[in-house]
Amino acid sequence: MQKILSALGQMIFPNLCVCCAGYLGGQEEFICDLCNYTLPRFEQFEKKDNQVAQVFWGRVRLESATSLLQFSAKGDVQKVLHEIKYKGNTLLGIYMGEWMGRIIKDKQLFSGVDYIVPLPLHPKKELLRGYNQAELLARGMCNTLSQPMAKDLLIRIKHNSTQTKKHRYERFINTTEIFAVLDSDKLKGKHILLVDDVITTGATIEAAANVLLNVEGVRVSVLSLARA
Repeated sequence: MQKILSALGQMIFPNLCVCCAGYLGGQEEFICDLCNYTLPRFEQFEKKDNQVAQVFWGRVRLESATSLLQFSAKGDVQKVLHEIKYKGNTLLGIYMGEWMGRIIKDKQLFSGVDYIVPLPLHPKKELLRGYNQAELLARGMCNTLSQPMAKDLLIRIKHNSTQTKKHRYERFINTTEIFAVLDSDKLKGKHILLVDDVITTGATIEAAANVLLNVEGVRVSVLSLARA
């Protein structure tokens, strides 16, 4: 009976790949195997001096910084991010976080991380959306890596406007004093992995990392699902 009900459910509400909209097989989740295989990877992922890390050179002191996927307009990575961020697909967010965790597990770039910290949204924005997409990714990573998530130690206290089309100085002004640390004692001497969905200008990550680095002995690394 269970198999019959499951088959009927598939007919009425079929599981479709978020990238190609094709039917998913029995072992596939959210993304079909072919689309998963062809998702454009960020080729410099494991390099210490990769292009994501270079974005922050001279701006903020990071232990490591990298991304896993390469974003392109109207590409499959954009479809995945859009599904998570704007279509409420929270399970996909956790699933991609678990995938991120499997990729970075045992990688030297992130050795010795103590806390996984999602880049926070402003409370009003999170309330409106219903969730923080970076927290979904971080939660999935914690599931895979068995590491603690410290989501309430770094908070967003000011809502900044979009960084799109801003010059670098304008981006800097736009991101000053938007984050705060709530319990610095818990973070002293810790290695923090700051997680976000996509890195564009890097200005918001820079602001968050600088606040964390004000805590004694803190080291910060950065990982995003994608880079634009």
